[in-house]
Amino acid sequence: MSCWTKEQLENMLEDVVNELNLSDAMIEKHGQEGTAPATLVRLVLEQKDRQMKMLKLEMKQIEGVS
Repeated sequence: MSCWTKEQLENMLEDVVNELNLSDAMIEKHGQEGTAPATLVRLVLEQKDRQMKMLKLEMKQIEGVS
C-alpha cells in the first residue's frame, strides 16, 4: 500500500510532466488526454539524447524539425 493518496500521486506526476518544459508543438501533439505520461517522458528523453549527440557531432538543429 502506498503512503501517498491518489491526489498526491497525481500531483507528483503533473509536476514531473511540467518539469519537462514541453514546447507548444509537443503540447498540441500530446495534449491533455493524449499520450501516457511515462511515454511522454521517454519521448522527451529520447529527443534530448538526439540533441546531445548532434551537439557532440557539432551539428546544428533546425527549429521546427524533430
